[in-house]
Amino acid sequence: MRHVLPIAVVTFALAASAGTFPRSAFAATASAAGTGQQIMLAQNSGANMFSLLQDNQRLQEQVRDLRGQIDTLRYQLRQNEQGQRDLYENLDKRLSTLENGGSGGDAGNAGDGSYASDSASGDPAVQAQYMAAFDKLKNGQYDGAISGFNAFLEQHPESAYSDNAWYWLGEANYVQRNYDASTKAFQTVVNRFQASDRAAGSLYKIGIIQAEQGETDNARSTLERVISQYPDDSAAEMARKRLQSLGG
Repeated sequence: MRHVLPIAVVTFALAASAGTFPRSAFAATASAAGTGQQIMLAQNSGANMFSLLQDNQRLQEQVRDLRGQIDTLRYQLRQNEQGQRDLYENLDKRLSTLENGGSGGDAGNAGDGSYASDSASGDPAVQAQYMAAFDKLKNGQYDGAISGFNAFLEQHPESAYSDNAWYWLGEANYVQRNYDASTKAFQTVVNRFQASDRAAGSLYKIGIIQAEQGETDNARSTLERVISQYPDDSAAEMARKRLQSLGG
């Protein structure tokens, strides 16, 4: 159709100039050609408009998706910030207790002598190796602390400091966002040292890690275990607060 009308116009124009066709016939043909071109332009314009509307709709959907992703990232950031605050508040409290001669566990059990404290007496060489790793943790040398606690536990797996070493190994890895290694260390405390005053805090930290990794249901379940198994421990109160932030 696109080629037929222009050819017809040229043919009629030549015929008209040669006197073969009347001028009225030529005018009618030209008018028809013009009308056909207008129809084609209108059709093309409509198709282009529809295409633009489709593009606009797709862009609006992409904007909505991006806004949803931004909201999700903001929520995760707030959760991570809260977890980081909890970590340092808990760590500062425990370190302060240790520096004052306590066990670094729950305040109610700090001085009952049931479990070996981080500064407990014993084999001087074992204690010195443990304290060397612990000092690195206090000074923010987390990689050195991780190496130190790993070496200590390899050489002294059943010492009076083992539960503490596993716990602080979990904390050091948590600060470095080594979540798998951190969970393994805390889980070891929960499984192997159930009577330790580190058990409640270790279970709580497992719940925190699960929450930060987006495992909300598992986090709720773990934090509820903290409350039910260790209702009198300070970790239970922290678990209640964290459950509230998770909507539990």
